[in-house]
Amino acid sequence: MLTLTRAKLHLRLATTEQEATAYIDEDAIIQGLINAAYHYAENYTQATLATATKTLVLDGFPEGSDAIELPWTPVTAIESLDYIDAEGVEQSLDAETLRLDTRPIYPLLAPQWGTEWPHTTDEPESVTITATAGAEETPPDVDVAVLLLVGHWYENRESVAIGTIATEIPMGVEMLLEPYRIHSVG
Repeated sequence: MLTLTRAKLHLRLATTEQEATAYIDEDAIIQGLINAAYHYAENYTQATLATATKTLVLDGFPEGSDAIELPWTPVTAIESLDYIDAEGVEQSLDAETLRLDTRPIYPLLAPQWGTEWPHTTDEPESVTITATAGAEETPPDVDVAVLLLVGHWYENRESVAIGTIATEIPMGVEMLLEPYRIHSVG
């Protein structure tokens, strides 16, 4: 993930890493812009670009051994899977009892071969899956797209600019993010 130091250098608030580290006046603003830029990039691409812990809550398991499609990509690990069993007791499944298939665009989670999902209570929100999603390292072109957004938003802090002519930078943010974009129908 993009660091505050690198963003400050890009914004020309400092010329060395030491100066950038020492300049803390706008850290909260710049960090907010970095977070918003990653959020924009993830919404545009439909991929998780920075490593994050994600949670999915379901009303129960699928029938038998059918897989659960996880709504994030890529997924690197299942951290926990908790559920409320048919008697109303909270239970956990160990990672060894699960199969994570990362070959599809959106990974599939299923019980190990020859086993089925346990039965849950007939109440909503009875299954909670926690996973680590996102690449270990953000691709360099995504970092550049994030820097372009941070720079634009830093210089243009209001939603409307009066008296100026604005044009989109050719081959800018969207071109840099396009290779990571997941297209969907429906």
